[in-house]
Amino acid sequence: MIRQCCEKDRANIMEYLDKDRVLNLFFVGDIDNYGFDQDFQKIFVDEDNNRIKAVYLIYRDSFLMCSYTKEIDEEFVHKIIEEYGIRNINGEQSVVDTINLDGMDNDDCYFCKMTKKLNTHDLDVEIATMDNVEEVNQLVEMVFNTTSSIEDNLKYKTGRTYYIKKDGKIVSVASSTAETVGLAMIVGVATLPEYRGLGLASKIVEKLCSDLLDEDKIPCLFYNNPAAGRIYHRIGFEDIGRWALRRNRK
Repeated sequence: MIRQCCEKDRANIMEYLDKDRVLNLFFVGDIDNYGFDQDFQKIFVDEDNNRIKAVYLIYRDSFLMCSYTKEIDEEFVHKIIEEYGIRNINGEQSVVDTINLDGMDNDDCYFCKMTKKLNTHDLDVEIATMDNVEEVNQLVEMVFNTTSSIEDNLKYKTGRTYYIKKDGKIVSVASSTAETVGLAMIVGVATLPEYRGLGLASKIVEKLCSDLLDEDKIPCLFYNNPAAGRIYHRIGFEDIGRWALRRNRK
């Protein structure tokens, strides 16, 4: 039976997700940071005889799924996609691959984490505030054709954005999101085309990860191309799994 969760379900849901807390970082971070009573977030559980088969989370136009036994209800997933206008479907790749999502763009990637301590104090790297939201969004939209989550992160204190300025403008950025006890996700690593090849993004990611590790938070991230992988591995990330991202063309 699939039902929507409320605050009284927190302990049971989190116990299930904590079996692989790192891979379930988005789940754990979103529930820790936003709970069960936000208009933009809903959590569902599929149970059978007091056994959890799967957990689902809607965050704005994104949909997450988790099932250690790969018992995903395909009919329910498609109902949610239509009802909530879901654009992004996420989850551990072997779980997402159990259902038919034909017609959606496939953007599978590697999931990795960093555990080694860094020692970096780059003075060129600055921390963004609400005053920088518009400029950061413009950069991220130019590079990825999408907006960043910096405004939500700053408003709800769920993440941070670091940047480097050159020639009087922000030219490279990286953010954390879904920050929670012991974990943080690195997202939105972007550099304007004319400033690439200078190692700016690496500097920002190193500084951001160093600060997170100093707070006992393990940085995690996704990447989907070998060039990015080589950079992240050099910094100190290690692959721990595969992550699926499906984009709804509708």
